[in-house]
Amino acid sequence: SSLALNSAGTLVCTGMSAVYTQGQIRAYGMRDVRDYKAMYCKMRAKYMLNNTVYYDRTERFNVAPNEYAQHFRYLCHLAAKGSIKPLVCSRSPLNLVASMQKAIEHGDTTYGVCVCTPWTMETDSTRK
Repeated sequence: SSLALNSAGTLVCTGMSAVYTQGQIRAYGMRDVRDYKAMYCKMRAKYMLNNTVYYDRTERFNVAPNEYAQHFRYLCHLAAKGSIKPLVCSRSPLNLVASMQKAIEHGDTTYGVCVCTPWTMETDSTRK
């Protein structure tokens, strides 16, 4: 969050998946309002907070694919060094990606990143 930053720091927001992995948000008798919260968070990051940057991965992939690839390689390097440790909430094989996406959209996953594993790998539900 922006409270974790010092005056010289920059918070880079890369997406709104955290809004969707915290479960459904109901407000004022409306059904799920996570789309509105995601839009609010994006606008806040882009226009209201001074030391926050919103990085749209899809836009960068389309506009500057080489830059996007360089950023991805750098993130892989940081992960390999152990400098960043993503919170993994679940793992599922490639043939269950559609089901996992539906679970994320419906707020049926816990907080963290959902990781796709190769076809032959076991899932969290098959691990003992």
